[in-house]
Amino acid sequence: MKKPRSPEAIDAIKAVILDHALDIIVSQGLDDLTMRNLARRAKMTAPNLYNYYSGKDEIYLALVVKGFEMLHADLKAAYEGSGNIRKRAKAMLEAYLRFGMENSRYYDIMFVLPTPKYDDYKGTPFEALSETEYRLSMEIAAMAEKAIEKVYGRKVDKAVVTRRLIQVWSLVHGMVSLHNSQVAAYVAEDLPSIYRDSIDELIDLVERL
Repeated sequence: MKKPRSPEAIDAIKAVILDHALDIIVSQGLDDLTMRNLARRAKMTAPNLYNYYSGKDEIYLALVVKGFEMLHADLKAAYEGSGNIRKRAKAMLEAYLRFGMENSRYYDIMFVLPTPKYDDYKGTPFEALSETEYRLSMEIAAMAEKAIEKVYGRKVDKAVVTRRLIQVWSLVHGMVSLHNSQVAAYVAEDLPSIYRDSIDELIDLVERL
């Protein structure tokens, strides 16, 4: 009788499956993430894949949830770190840039590619899993808004805080996207210094407004 796989072995196989799935989504698009294509990439049979995941939706959502878990942890550590709020806000922006640049495949499926969102899964068997992604993303947004409020140092209308969040987010998202596409490297040489200076200027802008 074949010995059952250990939980660690199962987790390792699932990690391999997810890594291949991530490659397919980023390089070919979500439509090409089929169990047959994935099985071929992972050197498994399609029926064997179903021992680990129910289908492409569960695989895709597992990837997105993992990405938001990583980003949430990085930003939370920065927000709850030591120093004054300016230092912690700077650490949050640096953490966002670092996540986007070091985990470009996850960043793409989270923020760049036209992939399904929470509303697309409402009323489906995957609503609960998608709700995990939604909760994490909303906690990230709330954390960022709290940081912006603290940078202001005074009571500010919620609509203003949300507007500043979108403005700051758009700018750092642009930096990540230009960096990952390697376009920025054609325009400037010392990109790390530019990113650091840009973060300081963003915080200065919020403080003055």
